[in-house]
Amino acid sequence: MEATTAKLKDALCAGARIAILAPHPDDESLGTGGLIQRALAAGAEVRVIFVTDGDNNPWPQRYIERRWFIGASERARWGARRRSEGQHALQLLSAGKCQAEFLGLPDAGILALWEADLPGPKPAFEKLLRAWQPTMVVIPSEIDRHTDHQATHLFGLEAIRSTGLHCLAYSYLIHRPWSQKVMRRHLASDQLNLSETERMLKLDAIRCHHTQMALSGGRFSKFASETERYTLVQIT
Repeated sequence: MEATTAKLKDALCAGARIAILAPHPDDESLGTGGLIQRALAAGAEVRVIFVTDGDNNPWPQRYIERRWFIGASERARWGARRRSEGQHALQLLSAGKCQAEFLGLPDAGILALWEADLPGPKPAFEKLLRAWQPTMVVIPSEIDRHTDHQATHLFGLEAIRSTGLHCLAYSYLIHRPWSQKVMRRHLASDQLNLSETERMLKLDAIRCHHTQMALSGGRFSKFASETERYTLVQIT
């Protein structure tokens, strides 16, 4: 099935270059698993930047590893595992056609970098934008209640503006805000209607994230629905 809005449909075309900014391994599948498939099928190129390795994830780690204490070495091991899951998910979604970069910045610490006026992921974002000149950049929503998602939105938007890149920008929402008033002010403007084949492949990619499925499998599986919703981001 086709995208329901002409602008998004036209952007997923042969020759398009789509950059996806993902705060953690799993966001690429949850938020953009259908878009990745649709873009590649149309002949576009897709690249993903993972801001963190998702290593600050204590409760799933405690549950799976049957340990209480989690130190630096345990976190590093968990982050490596989650990075591998992200690579496997992208391999499944793209048949190896999607390039990925992992920045390894502090999980649950990206907003602190923004508030401290530190560069954070911005230099890596700018490097990709200047070198590759994407026609579309897909970033987390500014209203996502997870602070890493909020900050990745801010850093991503700032990188687009600082490089002067002329592109479309869309945002995706993973963690809905508690306030329904905020939610109503940021209704999705565009969506992709996914075919059954696309939905099933997206679900398989989500299931690659075994560390997250252990405690959140039901919630995660719901992201493999018939639609993926996006909001057009105003760059200027």
